[in-house]
Amino acid sequence: MLVIYKPGGGRRLQRHLRWLRAQAKQRRITISWYETTGFYGRDQDAIRLQTHGQSLIVVVGGDGTINLVVNAMCGSSAQLACLPAGTGNDFCRQFSYTDQQWRAAVFSSNSIALDAGAVGARYFVNIAGVGFNAEVVQSLQGQKRAGALSYVWGGIKQLFCAPTVELKTAQNRGLKQGMMLLLANGRFFAAGLQPAPLASLQDGQLECMWFSAQSWWQRLVVFAAMLVGCHQRLPWVHREKRTQLDIITPGLAVEADGDLVATTPVTIRSLPGAIQLRVLPETALPD
Repeated sequence: MLVIYKPGGGRRLQRHLRWLRAQAKQRRITISWYETTGFYGRDQDAIRLQTHGQSLIVVVGGDGTINLVVNAMCGSSAQLACLPAGTGNDFCRQFSYTDQQWRAAVFSSNSIALDAGAVGARYFVNIAGVGFNAEVVQSLQGQKRAGALSYVWGGIKQLFCAPTVELKTAQNRGLKQGMMLLLANGRFFAAGLQPAPLASLQDGQLECMWFSAQSWWQRLVVFAAMLVGCHQRLPWVHREKRTQLDIITPGLAVEADGDLVATTPVTIRSLPGAIQLRVLPETALPD
């Protein structure tokens, strides 16, 4: 078993690590530990080397650490287990597990195949997009001193200053102007916001959400509606399912799982069944 965690985590992370050490002693198993350095490429290469011969990789952390590990596991037959201990925990949020249930899943004999998404060669597990969400991530610059509320405050600030996105795709040549485009593998982002409630981790598709709001008051209405989960009723919110989208507009920052990962033009696509996740028996995700 390989355990990967981000150093300097809070009490929740430390509790999970103490539990794993106790389990290793009780079950008489050997654990290899990897503490991330914060340098994505260096960590990815090191984790990829350590995955050889491992059947289970346990991530103790949040969406950023899960994203790192999923990218490093590319081509591996190892299964993934999660012990959520991050700021948003949006990937894990979709299962509605308690910490005790996540711990039980680590040693479960059950696993399910889940989709991932890809921005070029970079995998993501939750949501990728351009426009407003990328501006919020860039404004935070990795600083989340207010915890989950950091995303809300960052979003409110960008409502009034984020530029309008002018977007052209290979699938639809018409120029679009609006707030943001999201391609959702999972339902949540930004520590619990649910912009794509109909997204599924197991349907082999991405939920394509186009927010055409342009003025500050339209953006404010969209943001407020998203906070309470009724934004899909608005005339500035459009959705469809896609397996791939080719964005050909140049120079737009692309955000995925809370990090800036690319600049357009880029292809964003679904990767069906890319992840084998340890779960409890009879786990069923919402359709």
